[in-house]
Amino acid sequence: MKIYSTLLAMLFLLTLTVFSQEEEEGPTPLGPGKGSAAIYLGPVAGFNRAIHSANLASFADDPLCPFFTNGSSNGFFIGAFYEQIIGGITSKHSLVGRVVFSTMPASFEKEGDTYPSLVDDGKGGYTTILSSTRHTLDLTYSLLTVEVMYKFNVAYGLVLTAGPSFDFVLKSHLLQKMELVEPSNVKFKRVSDSLMQARHIIRYENNDRTIVTWDGEPARPTEQNTNVKSNPVRFALKFGVQYEIITGTKIDIIPGIFYNLGVTNVNNVESWKVSSIQAGVDIRFTL
Repeated sequence: MKIYSTLLAMLFLLTLTVFSQEEEEGPTPLGPGKGSAAIYLGPVAGFNRAIHSANLASFADDPLCPFFTNGSSNGFFIGAFYEQIIGGITSKHSLVGRVVFSTMPASFEKEGDTYPSLVDDGKGGYTTILSSTRHTLDLTYSLLTVEVMYKFNVAYGLVLTAGPSFDFVLKSHLLQKMELVEPSNVKFKRVSDSLMQARHIIRYENNDRTIVTWDGEPARPTEQNTNVKSNPVRFALKFGVQYEIITGTKIDIIPGIFYNLGVTNVNNVESWKVSSIQAGVDIRFTL
């Protein structure tokens, strides 16, 4: 019994010694061990195709005016990311945090009505012609974005990722106009300052062929809603697919395509959400 006890004790000590050496020396071909996850970080940049889903009246207090419903434009994002492996070095799960500067602008356009206009005929009289109008709305929208994404490595470099996106609005500016399209020889008739204010006219442009109806934050007050405020934050859900190009060095290239689904509205009154189709690339450094 003493011999058996001694042999068991020696075997136990030998096992502890082997495991302790593996932990100190790290993984080897004959004994992979647990290993330790590397530190991954680097720059990220890409393209935004901003999609604005809205229901905006071209003239806030006129129920018969045309409505802007969908707008879009091109933007970009640039920043940095950090990736934390969940578990051991061979784990397929990780968390990715990104901090980026992003732009998601939009341009809306709506054809207006055709109106009869009186034009000087050059003979001391007037003739009636038909003139057509167009309504345009351009939004500048820039954000500081913080993302926390779950990342799952499916196989052979294919990656699925999803998570929330928190955006702090740095700049939001709305410019809305009503333009005369044709004919080219007519223009809007200027009115007094009091009438301009009553009709929500900010100024005239383009030789009086354009009326600016709003120039400011995307929060136009109306008679029904005078306390309209633009939201200082945006919340979205983001998901997408990436492909890891492993170069065999400490630098990897990870292109991807994502859909960024806006949840919150641009202001506190109107139904106006901003989403984006994103294509970008992470340059991953291993430390």
